[in-house]
Amino acid sequence: MAPQSLTTIEEAMEFASEAISRGEIQVGKEALSWVLQQSPSHPTAWMWMACCVTDESQKQDCYRRIPS
Repeated sequence: MAPQSLTTIEEAMEFASEAISRGEIQVGKEALSWVLQQSPSHPTAWMWMACCVTDESQKQDCYRRIPS
């Protein structure tokens, strides 16, 4: 299922977390990117996105974007 076919942020988040858990990191990142376009300050999406990137500075950028 492509992120574009998901109808809600909640569905996209579930799709992303399941994909990442299966090791389909790129698929999960695409769904998370869609979520973050719809809701740029979605804290859970930023946490999952931090799990998807390997570069430490990118991880830190994800963590900085989580609203406090």
